[in-house]
Amino acid sequence: MNEFTLTLTDALGFLNTLVSSVVVILAFSLLAYTLTYNFRHPVARRFAFLLGLVMVTYASEVALTRVIGADSAAQWLRFQWLGIALLPWAYYSFSYSVLRTTNYHTDRRRLISIGIGILSAFSALLAFLSTFLVASVVFEPLLSYLQPGSLFWLFTAFFSGVVILSHLNIWKARRRCLTVESRKRMTYLLLALAAPGIGTFPYLIALGKSAAGLFAPEWIFGLAILGNAAVGSMLVVLSYTVAFFGVYTPDRVVRYRLIRYFARGPVVAIFVILAIQTIPTVEHILGLPRNIVLFSVITGVIVVSQVILSVTKELMDRLVYGEDREEIAWLRELDRRLLTTTDLRQFLENHLIRLCETLQVPSGFVAAAIGTELILEAMVGPEGTRQEILENNDWSDALNEALHHARRCHNGQIAPSINGDKAPPQAANMSLPTEYGGYWLWPLLEPAREREKDVVLGMLGVHARPETPAFSHDERTLLSQQIESIGLALLDRKLQMQVMVALRRIIPGIDRIQQIRGIVPYVSENTEVPPAELLEPSPIHSPEFESWVKDALSHYWGGPKLTRSPLMQLRVVDRMIEEADGNPGKALRLVLGRAIENLRPDGQQDLSTPEWLLYNILEMRFIQGRKIRDIAGRLAISESDLYRKQRVAIGQVAQVLTDMEQSDWDELFSVQEDDAAPMARS
Repeated sequence: MNEFTLTLTDALGFLNTLVSSVVVILAFSLLAYTLTYNFRHPVARRFAFLLGLVMVTYASEVALTRVIGADSAAQWLRFQWLGIALLPWAYYSFSYSVLRTTNYHTDRRRLISIGIGILSAFSALLAFLSTFLVASVVFEPLLSYLQPGSLFWLFTAFFSGVVILSHLNIWKARRRCLTVESRKRMTYLLLALAAPGIGTFPYLIALGKSAAGLFAPEWIFGLAILGNAAVGSMLVVLSYTVAFFGVYTPDRVVRYRLIRYFARGPVVAIFVILAIQTIPTVEHILGLPRNIVLFSVITGVIVVSQVILSVTKELMDRLVYGEDREEIAWLRELDRRLLTTTDLRQFLENHLIRLCETLQVPSGFVAAAIGTELILEAMVGPEGTRQEILENNDWSDALNEALHHARRCHNGQIAPSINGDKAPPQAANMSLPTEYGGYWLWPLLEPAREREKDVVLGMLGVHARPETPAFSHDERTLLSQQIESIGLALLDRKLQMQVMVALRRIIPGIDRIQQIRGIVPYVSENTEVPPAELLEPSPIHSPEFESWVKDALSHYWGGPKLTRSPLMQLRVVDRMIEEADGNPGKALRLVLGRAIENLRPDGQQDLSTPEWLLYNILEMRFIQGRKIRDIAGRLAISESDLYRKQRVAIGQVAQVLTDMEQSDWDELFSVQEDDAAPMARS
């Protein structure tokens, strides 16, 4: 009987270690997801802090199963208290940030959050540096724990009280929700919020020696397995709910992204860890070296999991998208068929290579017609060919001449003779090119269909042979095919660019709709946010607005902090989209530049007077891109003082942007367009 009990205890202890390892993987993976996709939102940041503490606690628990002495166990147990002691602060700050998303703001709760943070940090210091909270270690291979100190029960009351207050915050947030969907998510959050408290509280310290008398090890491990499994499940529910905070993309996108991430990351990692943990047993059964078994198992798990994900993709689409599957399929088909700039260049180069090899000429090019200008899209030939083509300024005139020549051929005014045979009218512009600058030129036109006049897409040019253009039958056939294919490619690209321009114009509106969806489900009483935000939400009402301004200024001349900035949602930026050639990043830069210019004092710029200080800092730091040390020297101030003044200056820019956003300006300023070259590479 004793042998059976020992075997069962070892098995349950091993299973508990596996489940704890799974919780560590889940916490780390969900932490990485939160930091990646919606870190800017306060709720997500507090939740990331909470996940980090859970990960520390469970990672320490897994490490305790491998320690070989009491000293190592004591070190890991006290490190585990970093997660346990700080958890009340993370708990309450997370719940309070959720409550604030419902437009509820009180100084009393903010002060409570600060007080809980101070007490949590003090508890962590006591656990690390003294025996008041936890005392000496009781070492057992699978059930090591610290003995309670004189303040342990006071901390227990503090821990329990904070957990209750946190649930009350979520309950109040749930009551303030107006829609069924938002109330349902708050219900999930309320139920799943118990997970960190259940999983991290040190029960063995509370029970102490009585645990061994009341419960057999099998019962302790059994309860731990059930509790840890529940914690892992509730962490997933918590993460699913938090994933919708601060995200302006549709719900289906958030669900699909989270599920795909979960399937490709945590699930695969869990299977790998389970495989590694079970390898010692398999090693004895198969009689193979551990390295061979380990390599085979891990490779098999990773490859098979990716195959399963690919095979089940359609099933996942059915679960996530439901009745929207047909629309999603069309959007994906558009993504697969879009012809990017690189795709177009490669396509044209391949056709030019084939054409030049067939005609036995050294070079060729394709130019697209953009308005009244020609843009060199692709070329093939020896070194120096590109420069030779770009240096010629009369290609537009040559295209007009080629177009008139093709029309005369089509109307029968020119009877082309090709090897003695009269060509059909529709082949005239393919077989008899116009020669200019050492190249034979053909105009590329849209298909006739119902248009009344020719619409020029571009021009095809190949190096002229010494003899007159007397093409063979095979050459005529190839020319016809290539001209048609290249013309269709340019036409498709033209249509797709129109789609891109339309998308750039409608995406700000779509984002605004998503932002409204995230605001209206809550009661607006006792709110500090202006009622206008409920109808026309703007980033200026966010507590993160000033930090967004700082990030955008730091990448003023280009970078992800500018092009992906939440400031793109400003209505004043939306007004500037058309003036900025449809480029949202350029529009935001223009608005930021105007805001800085509004801070410029009257008169001649002066580096020594106080009234010019903030403007000089903004101009030299962000517009000129100078280094801090250089600016401090030029302005005759210390670097620390410069940093303080810079914060003030950024705050002033944020205030100017707020005024601009709330002003009813029809037009801020105009953008002068640069003259384009006759033929340039875009």
